[in-house]
Amino acid sequence: MNREFEGLCIGLHDVIESPKVRLLFDDSWYWLHYEFFQCRDYICSEQASVVRTHLLNLAAMLYRGFEELPEKFSTDDDKTLRIIAELVEIAEYAEDFPVCLWIYGDETSKETLSEACERLPSVEQLEFLMSLPHSRRRERERLSYAHDEPRVALKRYRNELAAFNKRAKLAGKKAQ
Repeated sequence: MNREFEGLCIGLHDVIESPKVRLLFDDSWYWLHYEFFQCRDYICSEQASVVRTHLLNLAAMLYRGFEELPEKFSTDDDKTLRIIAELVEIAEYAEDFPVCLWIYGDETSKETLSEACERLPSVEQLEFLMSLPHSRRRERERLSYAHDEPRVALKRYRNELAAFNKRAKLAGKKAQ
């Protein structure tokens, strides 16, 4: 549970602040803003299923509005595709763990994260802990902004990717 990513997606923090950017779920903004992107020199943690849900939904949103994104992001298509790929890569990596910890910072931050990861119980022990009644109750009482449905998010992501590929193929045909 200690893998480095390039951090391209961290730049989305400012982008989702724009009223022009429509997330798939209005309340996803809260989780992304206050949980995922608040990782600068601070350890963040969440259940892997929630991380997967929000990152796959964010990737789906980026594919859905891809044609308008360069103007909003002031970036090129290639970088946007790399950002989406990083979001999906993080979501896929998260699938192997019941809980995710992350940070965006310097070497001192990495050391702090490594120390925290070393102190965690095994994956099996974490899974057992999360299956206990108090954890299941917390899941039933989960706030709406912290959606936890990675299967639906993965389906949504795949549908938006397929729609994006179809639009790109049509654009390629029209260009010929």
